[in-house]
Amino acid sequence: MGMSGAQRFLHVQLPLALPVFLRSLRVVMVQIVGMAVIAALIGAGGFGALVFQGLLSSAIDLVLLGVIPVIVLAVLIDALFDLLIALLKVKRND
Repeated sequence: MGMSGAQRFLHVQLPLALPVFLRSLRVVMVQIVGMAVIAALIGAGGFGALVFQGLLSSAIDLVLLGVIPVIVLAVLIDALFDLLIALLKVKRND
């Protein structure tokens, strides 16, 4: 008797692995936001285009116009994943 492989995965392995998986996903999502800025070097545009245009023309206002939204987005994504991890931890402890 006992659990089948699928039941063991859903009820034991997945709940144990979920916090580690979400923390890893949080790091990756913040890195993706940062890499989107670097993508402007190959012509992808976005906020990175403003950053590099400002750097090339020594215009700090353009640099800030590109960097501030990226920072806000990265912090927001990090906070949302922190909240999700905390909610899952509270739910799991009940």
